[in-house]
Amino acid sequence: MEIMDKTTLRIILGVAGVLLLLAIYLWDRWKRRRKRSGQDDFSASPDDFELEEIDTISINPVEEGAAPDLEALETERVLEERQSPSATAASLEDETASQETATAVTRDKAEDLPEVIQISIVAPKGQVFSGPDLVKAFSDLGLKFGDMEIFHLHQGNQILFSVASMVKPGTFPIDQMERFQTPGLTLFMQPPLVPEPLQAFERMIGLCHTLAQRLGGSELDERRHPLTAVKLALWRRKLRGSG
Repeated sequence: MEIMDKTTLRIILGVAGVLLLLAIYLWDRWKRRRKRSGQDDFSASPDDFELEEIDTISINPVEEGAAPDLEALETERVLEERQSPSATAASLEDETASQETATAVTRDKAEDLPEVIQISIVAPKGQVFSGPDLVKAFSDLGLKFGDMEIFHLHQGNQILFSVASMVKPGTFPIDQMERFQTPGLTLFMQPPLVPEPLQAFERMIGLCHTLAQRLGGSELDERRHPLTAVKLALWRRKLRGSG
């Protein structure tokens, strides 16, 4: 009886094992069929779907998966900024503002300058300067007869300062200088109209000193007072402060 029980148990276990293997096999077959059936459900035609509208993104000039050309991108960005109306307008506004600022500074400096600086040379009491002596001295010092019928010192086409007769209307009769006489001369400059006012002033002062010594005259300021170092320093300070 014990031997029969063992044999029966072995048979039962063997049958159970076969049934288990069969169940596993059938389960695997069922899963594969279900999977294949599921794939077939999604094999419909593209026409059966409503396509969603999407934005396309250009990958030029950089190809997908390649390293970007930073120099090309920067060049493109700069060109876009230059072509941008707002960028152009901003650039024009900045340039206009800079020009207006420079003009305002130049105008302020010109307004700070004295309109005219005037110095005189007078002959000794009871004497006059003769026309021939003046023509010779003017020529030697580089003065040329010109506009307003007076003499000027030029730098290129620019008049630095001028010399007129002290007697109204201040002109020189260039064709009759042999008979011309005057008790004095007036040297004057217009700082706002001169590129380098201080330099022009120094040249005028130097020529005034030389001319006074040559003609034997005395130098006076704009109030007909003796020309002093204090007065010269005051003029220099004004011209230097506006430069």
